[in-house]
Amino acid sequence: MLALGAWLATRGPLAAVGMGVAVLCAVGAVAAAAVVASEGGTAAAPLVLVASSAIAWSAGVLLAFGAALRAIGRDRDEGVLALVAARGGSVASYVRGRVGGLVAVLAAGVGGPTLVAALAAVSVGHPAGPVARAGLASLVYALAFAATVGPVAMAALGARTRAGGYFTLLAVLVVPELLAPWTSAALPRGWTELTSIPAALAAVRAGVLAPVTNGAPAARAVAGLAAVVAIALLVVAARVRVGDEA
Repeated sequence: MLALGAWLATRGPLAAVGMGVAVLCAVGAVAAAAVVASEGGTAAAPLVLVASSAIAWSAGVLLAFGAALRAIGRDRDEGVLALVAARGGSVASYVRGRVGGLVAVLAAGVGGPTLVAALAAVSVGHPAGPVARAGLASLVYALAFAATVGPVAMAALGARTRAGGYFTLLAVLVVPELLAPWTSAALPRGWTELTSIPAALAAVRAGVLAPVTNGAPAARAVAGLAAVVAIALLVVAARVRVGDEA
C-alpha cells in the first residue's frame, strides 16, 4: 500500500510541477552557496535555514496540493478503493498507504533539495560547526514538514473540489499564523509554537539548532504536530467511509 500510495501521489500535472520547482530550488540553493563562498562563507548557516523554508512552502505546498487534490474521489472513480477492498485491505490500511505514500513523496521532494542546500552550505561555510548544525536542523524541518503537511493536505483536499480544497488548506495552514498575535494570548506565556503549523515547524528546527534553550518548545511543537497528524488521519478515514456509504 505504501508503494501504491507513493505512485499515486506522483501522478498529475500539479505534482509534476511541484517536483520541478523542488529541483529549481535545489539549483538555486547551490548557486546561492557559490555566492556565499565568494563572500567568505559566513552567511552559509542563514542561507540553508532560509532555503529550507523556501523549499517547503513553495515546492512542498505545490506538490502536496497537486498530489492530494481530490485524491480520494479519484481513487474511488478509478477503482483503487475497490481494488484495495478486493485484496482484503481495510480503510485503515488504505489511509496508511495513501497518506504514507504522500508523506514519502513529500519527504523526497522537500528533503532532497534541502539536503542539497545543506551540503552546498557546509562545503562553503565557515565556521563549519554552526553550518552543519543548521543543515541538520533544516533537514529535520523538511521531514517534519512532510510528515505533517502530507496528512493535512489529504484531509483538506482529498475529497474536495479545487477551489474548496484550496481555501480549506489555506485556512488550516495560513489563517492560524495570521491570527497568532491574538491566539497566543490564550496560551501559557511563551507557548507561541502551538499557534500554527508553521510556528510549530519553526520551533522544531530551533530545537535542533539550540536544544538546551529551545528543547522544551520543540518538544511541545512535536506533540502539537502529532495531534494535528492524528486528527488529519481520522478525517481522511471518515471521508473514505462516508464516500463508501453514499
